Amino acid sequence: YALIGTIHDVIQSKVPFSLGATPFPLDRTTDRMTFFERLKYTIIYIARINFDLFHDSSLVSRFAPHKPYKSINDIAANAEVFIAEVDHILDYPRSVFPNTKLIGGSSASPAKPLVGEFKKFVDESKNGIIVFTFGGSIINVPTQITSKLLSAFQQLDLGVVWKVNITSPDPSRIMTSKWIPQNDLMGHEKAKLFISHCGKNGQYEALYHAVPILCLPIFGDQGYNSERVVIKELGLRADMREASADELASMVKEIVYDGKYTRNMKKASDLYRKLYKVPKKEAAFWLDHVMEYGGAYMRSTAQQMPWYQIFVLDVLAFLFAIVIFIFLSLYFLIKKCYQCFRGASVKPVKSVKQKSKKQ
Repeated sequence: YALIGTIHDVIQSKVPFSLGATPFPLDRTTDRMTFFERLKYTIIYIARINFDLFHDSSLVSRFAPHKPYKSINDIAANAEVFIAEVDHILDYPRSVFPNTKLIGGSSASPAKPLVGEFKKFVDESKNGIIVFTFGGSIINVPTQITSKLLSAFQQLDLGVVWKVNITSPDPSRIMTSKWIPQNDLMGHEKAKLFISHCGKNGQYEALYHAVPILCLPIFGDQGYNSERVVIKELGLRADMREASADELASMVKEIVYDGKYTRNMKKASDLYRKLYKVPKKEAAFWLDHVMEYGGAYMRSTAQQMPWYQIFVLDVLAFLFAIVIFIFLSLYFLIKKCYQCFRGASVKPVKSVKQKSKKQ
């Protein structure tokens, strides 16, 4: 069987990895960690290795009681191939085995021509457009947030296509809709900026079409996703609860008119398109390949070993025990020699004192 996911999980694929350079994809951090971040993630990874923190550990005993118990991580490690919707361009470089295939984001694809009201709005936006969405499920946004964002957009000379359940106060400049052709809009030559909660699919569409991002993360992996955008200078991040309308407008202008973010995103997009081609076809190829040939030739022996052997903790413990034994042996040897030397030097003194008393 194959394991397909939106992240590359080093625990499930049993890849020897650096505890200090492998960021946890559900937290706002990077691969350049401070001491305390490395300490925190070392504890988290040790806990994940030993416990099914994010899985229901009773699944095997519940649905296959006649078979020996296995943790979810152990079951996952037996996969013939791991297909992860991630890459080394938008994300950070990570250790992988040959049976782990990084395909990038499967949602990204060439844009189709715009039609209807979307085409009309984009054609009439002479200075370009901003594509704004909070993903597939969030269209109802609190009034205080929408008011602030509308105030920011009215300070710009760009058209805005916003997926939201409100009525636009200025339809000629701000188009609102409960659904938008997100990928097709970002693929249009007039797309200047993508404002997003920083979900994975939207990020990959922005990367594919070379559109810089203003990240407004809400929950889950969005903090992590937005952090890597900032680190790689593909855009900026803001807390929409704290930032003012003027600050948001200023950040939009910086991203659109500075040029740095557009250049960086264009370079990243060129790399992505050359290396990852069509992610859906790449995933289909490896699934067909494994069904035909199997994946045993790509699997590492480490994927069948317990973690203490992967990190050679037993070897390190043995070497540590030898070092301790040598130090203890030297300690007792030196102590014995010292006692012998001290005893030999004290006896003559006693004999001299005894002779003087007799005289």
